[in-house]
Amino acid sequence: MPQARIAWFVMAHQKPRQLRWIIEALAEGGASTEPILLHVDLKSTLGLKPERRGTLAMARALAARYPTIRLMRPRFTNWGGWSLSRLHLTAIETALRLDPDWTHFVNLSGQCYPLQTLAAMRARLAAADGQVFVEMRPFASLPPDDWHLRWHPMREWPHKAIIRPGKRAPPADFELAFKGSQWSILPRPFCEWLQKAPVTGRITDYLSGLLLSDELLVQTLVANGPWRDRVAPHYGREIVWPGPKVMTAADLPSLLASPALIARKFDAARDAAVLHTLSDHLGLPHPEPHPH
Repeated sequence: MPQARIAWFVMAHQKPRQLRWIIEALAEGGASTEPILLHVDLKSTLGLKPERRGTLAMARALAARYPTIRLMRPRFTNWGGWSLSRLHLTAIETALRLDPDWTHFVNLSGQCYPLQTLAAMRARLAAADGQVFVEMRPFASLPPDDWHLRWHPMREWPHKAIIRPGKRAPPADFELAFKGSQWSILPRPFCEWLQKAPVTGRITDYLSGLLLSDELLVQTLVANGPWRDRVAPHYGREIVWPGPKVMTAADLPSLLASPALIARKFDAARDAAVLHTLSDHLGLPHPEPHPH
């Protein structure tokens, strides 16, 4: 069976040291030919917060080193805003245009890191028979205080998404009944389908005014299309809530035993030992020396 070929989409807004870890892993020291789309939040270029400084400079340095990296135009993105969903859709469209050969689209934050070798990851995706890897949590299973059950209208400014008064009525022309993580793995045919499906426009028109659309977008596209019954048993991520928790060396037993493909989140400035152990275990490049 041929292996999958992955188009990676990395969204970063802070912690340039950590960004280097994930990009070096995906590039496999220059051995990989898989495309990497890299986006840096425009707010990071303003230098207003110490942890964001140097992120764009790091992204540019990595792009200069690895020709497989394509830097996307920086845009403002905000928690809860449509900007995150719009960027996801733009990245899918860009990946489809740039590379005709990838089979799966994987979105990541700048604080993710693999839990499996990239070869094992490709083999597992190739064996998944075109399934989407997405978390689908029915609204009926959510606690009463869940954000999405409040149907908050939202308006977004360049620096912030704000909740508007009132409550939106559920859509009448498609099903909106699932939420989940914004992190997913999408087969190319699904990405091609959503570009042309009439329901995509109805979904995006509605979600663009709803709070936290990034936890609804892929789930709603899946539920309203031909992939509804082609969802993988697990969405392939290891994330510890509440938080998400920053992984440390204390988490290594669970990380090494996890069936997930990718974990989030990591911070090399807080605990680089966990990254060194994982990179040694997976045979991935080290962007910095082992701590002594």
